[in-house]
Amino acid sequence: MDIEDYLVGILQLASELSRYAVNSVILGDYERPLLISKFVADLNSGFRLLNLKNDALRKRFDALKYDVKKIEEIVYDISIRGLRTEAATVAPPAAVEPSSVEEAKQA
Repeated sequence: MDIEDYLVGILQLASELSRYAVNSVILGDYERPLLISKFVADLNSGFRLLNLKNDALRKRFDALKYDVKKIEEIVYDISIRGLRTEAATVAPPAAVEPSSVEEAKQA
């Protein structure tokens, strides 16, 4: 698989995730758009580091900017309406072994 095809696939994933964020809110899941927002923002920052010379890839990257904006508006609406829970404002914890947590506390 060509690297450009892979990158286009990731950019299409971001478009689908923005649609999924809208559908999640419609179904009453107000935490999922927050997780999607974090992921897509990280994806956007990673793509900004690339020097995109492929015209098709650059167009898809431009679409990513609009997807980020759309998801940010959803998160903003959730926050304004008071639907955001305190547990959702904190990033989800990574799967960590209990022994490494104890080691981290001691450090």
